[in-house]
Amino acid sequence: MADNSNINTPPDVATFLLPEDRLIMSTRAWLIWLQGLFKNRPAGRHRWSPDVNETEVIISDHSPAGMEVTNKRPMITTSRGGASFSSTSINQVMTPSLDGSKTVYSDLIGTSMTISVVAREGLEAQDLAYMIFRMIPVFKTQIMRLGRMHAIGNNIQVTQESQHGQIVPGSSTPEWKMVQLIIPFYIQDTISSEEKDFYTVLRAVTLHMGLD
Repeated sequence: MADNSNINTPPDVATFLLPEDRLIMSTRAWLIWLQGLFKNRPAGRHRWSPDVNETEVIISDHSPAGMEVTNKRPMITTSRGGASFSSTSINQVMTPSLDGSKTVYSDLIGTSMTISVVAREGLEAQDLAYMIFRMIPVFKTQIMRLGRMHAIGNNIQVTQESQHGQIVPGSSTPEWKMVQLIIPFYIQDTISSEEKDFYTVLRAVTLHMGLD
C-alpha cells in the first residue's frame, strides 16, 4: 500500500529562496558610506578608523539611545525607520505574460534612514550633520548602487539640536547634543514565478492552509 503521509510536504530539495533582505542591504550601504566619508578626513578633523582606539568619531548602526557614552568622541549612528509598500501596481502584480506562464510580484517599498549625530557641543553636532547633509547629493548615485535602492528622496530633514540625555564620565559637559538627518528612500522588491521551486512551495503552503 502506498504511503501518502507526506503527500503535502514539499521535497527536501526545494530550493526556492526569497530575495535577499533589501532593507538590511540598504541600511548597510548608509553605514559603509558614512565610514568611508569620514575615513578620508584629515587627522584631527573627525577622521574615522576601524580601530576603536584610534578613531576620532564613532560610527555605528546602534541606536544612540542604546549606546553607552564612555569617551569624549562624537558618535554617528544609523537607524532605519518603518517600511511600507507604496502600492505602485494593482495587487502588487505586474502585467503577467500573455500565456499566463509567468507572474511577477513587485512593488516599491518606502522607508527612511535616520542618521543621528551626537557630540559634546551643539555646534559640533550641527557642523557634522550639515556636512553629511551636503554630501548626500554628491554621493547619491554611489549610495543607491551599493544599497540597490530605487531612489533617495530630496526632502531630507535636518532636525534642530536636542539634548541627548547622557552624562559622560569625566566630562564638564553634563548633556551631550544631538542633531538628526531623516532621509527618505525607496527600494524595489520583486519576486518572479519563474524562480526555481516557486510553484512547489506555493502549492505546499496552499495545501497546508486547507485550500486547493
